[in-house]
Amino acid sequence: MEYNKDIALIFFSRTSVDEAKYKFWFKGKTKNLHAASLLINKAESSIQKSGIPVYHFHEQNQKGDTFGERIANAYQEVFDMGYEQVISVGNDCPDLEHINWKQISINLSKGKSVLGPDARGGAYLIGIQRKYFDKSKFETLSWQKNILYQELSLLCEQCTDLVELNQYRDINTFYDIQLLYKEKIVDGKFLKLIAQLLQSYKGFSRNLSITAHDFFIFKDSPLRAPPIQ
Repeated sequence: MEYNKDIALIFFSRTSVDEAKYKFWFKGKTKNLHAASLLINKAESSIQKSGIPVYHFHEQNQKGDTFGERIANAYQEVFDMGYEQVISVGNDCPDLEHINWKQISINLSKGKSVLGPDARGGAYLIGIQRKYFDKSKFETLSWQKNILYQELSLLCEQCTDLVELNQYRDINTFYDIQLLYKEKIVDGKFLKLIAQLLQSYKGFSRNLSITAHDFFIFKDSPLRAPPIQ
């Protein structure tokens, strides 16, 4: 697609090797690495199709001691390149393929903010304009907590109109992978790769059911949104 020359996209993600050290979808190191690679490659493929310039911030070039400092510094660095609008996404939302990048670009160019909520109270996408970016406030938000989206929304609405995208689920646990397979809302090729990961795992149930108790646990679990630590 043709994009506004003033817009850029931050892909805030560890490398697959480092990601596999911190997330434990599976007990085995090999499967964890495979899962990390699948999700990262999936996200990269989706955002490359956006036509928007992409800047990858990973463990080797992120700056700051806390998660908030690292994501805020990434935004500041890209804004300092001359871009007026910046979007950030992480690697753990496979539904990025469903995003309408052109519409997001249009909304940002009109001075609006754009947020994509995840199912745990975080955000899988954050799009903001440079003139509304307050680095000190941004870095002190409740990153990786289930009140992050609420705080982001309030911060954005203090300055401009907010556009909310569809809610999607980040893939942070083995249970999330099971749900992803059951719902079959991603493309067939990716789904087949997920099935290969699951088929030899004895804890996998094709007849998966979700209880209210399960949802409460996942809703209040630690977040990595939109980027990961």
